[in-house]
Parts: sequence; structure tokens; C-alpha cells
Amino acid sequence: MALRTPPSWLQNGSHPAENDRLTTQAIWRTTGIVNASDMAVSASSPAAMSVSVAAGWAAIVGTYQANMGTYMAYNDAASTLTVTTADPTNPRIDLVVATVSDAFYTGTTNTVAFNVIAGTPASSPTVPATPVNSIALAKIAVGAAVGSITNANITDLRVMATTPFNSLSLLINNQTGTSYTLATADADNLVTLSNTSAITVTVPPSTFPVGTQITLAQINTGQVTVVGGSGVTVSANPGLKIRAQYAAASLVCIATNVWLLIGDITA
Repeated sequence: MALRTPPSWLQNGSHPAENDRLTTQAIWRTTGIVNASDMAVSASSPAAMSVSVAAGWAAIVGTYQANMGTYMAYNDAASTLTVTTADPTNPRIDLVVATVSDAFYTGTTNTVAFNVIAGTPASSPTVPATPVNSIALAKIAVGAAVGSITNANITDLRVMATTPFNSLSLLINNQTGTSYTLATADADNLVTLSNTSAITVTVPPSTFPVGTQITLAQINTGQVTVVGGSGVTVSANPGLKIRAQYAAASLVCIATNVWLLIGDITA
């Protein structure tokens, strides 16, 4: 079939779900999350052999075959997932995913579910492959004989779903202290920093998906310096300071815990 008919949403037409998903893919073109905090994976509290997946949306492009369109998955509350007991001798790497099962294409199940795929224990373990019809959310380093998972063991793998539509306005977070750690709500928005003393902005680890952009503006005379938190690399040329009052720069996440600072900056 070349031209899908009827078009969405002809009043008297019969609309297969696949055609509706293809319409959805015109809005959410690639697999990813919708908002920066969606389905973030963190350690359970108290720490245990489990992790928590935050509420939020994910767009999952069907991959059983071509032209399946985009499924939309919504988690309405934090979900706790069990991590398999650690191997007594070797470490492994587990993969946290959300997977859509669609019996129209294969199998007998029609659902979406979170899964922790246990990796193979080895002296140099590798990450399991992401299943078809899935989004990878995080990987977990499961040490030999450990009894709990901490945030330090979790690496965020989420990426933002791409869309041709951009927000027409920024949310503005006005900060007046001498230090500030970026929060998930700052993703794709503006943080203003105003103080007469020097200001340090910290980029925290495993908080933002790849593709996140955050704009920083120095409003007062206190010079803004950007630093990476534990395990975070922030690179810039010539340096990691905003140049002067009323200057601005943008942080762009180009890989997990790897950022570029670009704009009106200095050493």
C-alpha cells in the first residue's frame, strides 16, 4: 500500500490502529521521552535490589516491521522494578526498558511493560541488546555479590523524542544565590543567575537525557562558572565562565553525562 486511506480522521472511515500510529509519528518521529523527567530511573529508597521508574511519557516507534508508527506509553506513578540477585563472583550490566507487545504483529500479548533485562555475569560484562518495540531507559551496573542498587550504579540512557514542533515560550527559573544545581525542570528552559558575588552552577549526573539544552544568563556582576558534578564532563572553549553581566550561554547534553557549554563565555 502506498497512500494510506482513509486519512486520519475521516468521519465515516474505518481507521486501523496502525494508521493512527503513523499519524502520531508525524508528531513524535523517533523513540524517546517527551519531557526531561519522564521515566527517569533511580535507586529505590531505602536502597534494595530494585529501582524506581518515574512517571511520564515515552514515544516508542514500532520496529517489528516498517511503517508501524509510534506507540505512546504513559506511566501515571512511580513504578518499582526488581533487579535479579547478583552473581556471587562476576559483575553484570542490566538494561531497563519499556516494551510494547502487539499481537497483531507477533505473539499473543497486547500490553506495554517495564522490564529489567539481566545481563550475563562476566569479568568484563556487556549491556544486553534493546528488544524490538522498546525504549532503553537506563543501564545498571550490578556488582558481584551486592545486596542493593544505588544511584551511582545507574546510567541514564533516555533520549528526547524528536518532534517538528517547538515550544513557543521558555520557562524562566530566576536564581539569586551563589550556587545552584540544575534540576530536571530546567531542561530546554532559561536559568537566570543574579548576585554580586561569584556564582557556581553545577550540572548533576544522570539527570538529563541526551539532547537537553539549558540556557544560562548572568544578570548581575557576579560571574557565573559552570562545573560538572560527580562523573559529569563539561567542555568549552575558551573556558567555563560566562563573560560578563547580561551575557548568556547554553549547555547542551551531547552524550550521557557529557555536556558542551557554548555562547558568550571566557576562561
